[in-house]
Amino acid sequence: GGATIDSLGLRINGRFDVAYERRGYTNDPTDGNDAFESYHHFIFVSRQSNRDPYFFTAEIIDQTFYEMGARFTGDESPWVLSFKAGKILVPFGPDPLFHNSYGGLSGFDQPILPTVWARYGGTVNAQYDFGDVSLSNDLYAVNGYELTSADEILNLQNGFALDSEAQVAIGDRIALGWGPVGLWYSVYYNDLGFGRQLFMQAADLSLWRIPGVPVLEDIVVSAGFLRADVTGGTEPDYYHFGDYFQVRYYPTDWLYLQYRTGIATFDNRSGFAFDNDRATSDDSKAHNIGIVYLDGPFQAGLYHFWNLEEGPEVDNDMLRLVLTMSF
Repeated sequence: GGATIDSLGLRINGRFDVAYERRGYTNDPTDGNDAFESYHHFIFVSRQSNRDPYFFTAEIIDQTFYEMGARFTGDESPWVLSFKAGKILVPFGPDPLFHNSYGGLSGFDQPILPTVWARYGGTVNAQYDFGDVSLSNDLYAVNGYELTSADEILNLQNGFALDSEAQVAIGDRIALGWGPVGLWYSVYYNDLGFGRQLFMQAADLSLWRIPGVPVLEDIVVSAGFLRADVTGGTEPDYYHFGDYFQVRYYPTDWLYLQYRTGIATFDNRSGFAFDNDRATSDDSKAHNIGIVYLDGPFQAGLYHFWNLEEGPEVDNDMLRLVLTMSF
C-alpha cells in the first residue's frame, strides 16, 4: 500500500484507528465504564529504491522514529549489508514497531516493553538468502536504560537515560525465515549504573498458513518469551518475565478468529518465570479473544480481555471495538 511521490522518490504510508472500550470490570461488561481511544495515528515517509544504496524512513506525526542508512550488495549476490542510524527502531523481538505480545497483550496494552521502542543509535544488518531460507542478523548500539538509585526496580517501559546523558547499550538479533516459519532470538546488554547490569533475551517463533496443508493453511500460530535479569551491585538480583501464545484461524481471507494468552511478572528473585513469594497485582495472566474483519486497507475487530492478577484482583477486564485504516 501507500502512495508514491515520483519526483522525490518518496513513499507515504499510514495507520489510524479509533476504538470504543468498555473498561473497569471483572467478567461482567455491564459493570464497566465507557471510553474512546485512538492508539495508532502514524504517517510514515520513506525513500528506498533498489537503484539507490541510500534510504530513509520516518514517522512524521509524533517523530516516534527516524532512520537513515545505506545498503550494499554485489551483482546477483545473496548477501545484503546495510547500516542505519538515527532514532532507530530497536531490533528486539520480531516486530519493533507494533510491539510484541509479551505478557499476552499486544501493542499499547502490553505492560513490559515500550509500545514503540525507538532510541538514538545505530545498527548493522547482514542478510543472506539461499533458496527458501533467509538468515538475518542485526548488531546495534543505542542509548539505553539508567537507574536513578541502586535500589530502584528497573521499569523497562520508561526507565531510559536522558538523551543528553548517553548510557550505551548493545544488542543483537538473529532471524531465520524458511517459507512460512519465522524464528527470532534477541539479546540486549545495558550497564545501568551503581554496579548493576541488565541482560535481556527473547525468543519468538511464528508459523504462517502453510499452503496446501489442510487446517494448517488456515492457521497462524506464534509464541515467545522474554526474560530481563538485573544483576550486580549491592542490591539483590531480580528479573522480569513475559511470554505469549497466539493462534489465528482464517475461515476466509477476509475474517479471522484470534486467541492470545500470556503472563507478565516483575521483580522476581527465584524460579524461571514467576516468584510466588513476591506476587503482587502487577503480576498477571492475560487471556483475550477476538474476531476481525478485513477488507483491503480497512479492518474492524471486536475483542474481549480477561486480565487475572496474582495479587488482589483488579477490575481491569475490557471489551474493545476498534476500526483501523492502513494505507
